[in-house]
Amino acid sequence: MSHQHPRIAKARLLRKIQQQRLDLTAEKREWFIATAGYDRGWNTLLSFRKYLIAGSSLLALYNISHPSRLVRWTKRALGLLGTIRLIRSTLLR
Repeated sequence: MSHQHPRIAKARLLRKIQQQRLDLTAEKREWFIATAGYDRGWNTLLSFRKYLIAGSSLLALYNISHPSRLVRWTKRALGLLGTIRLIRSTLLR
């Protein structure tokens, strides 16, 4: 009887480990499903990477020769961002 007891305990532990592995596999599938949209968006962003790099370089060169326009457009963008946040907070109440 004393020889079977460790075997039974070991079998229980192995079943518990197997169940945990199955649970992890199921959770992994759910995680992939839940994050699929973010992954698609990230991959889309990465596909435009070379165009974004070229565009930002051209924009930087343009802004070197027209610094006042950069300041003006930055202020406009920040104002627009503030307006969007105000509208979101108002609508979500």
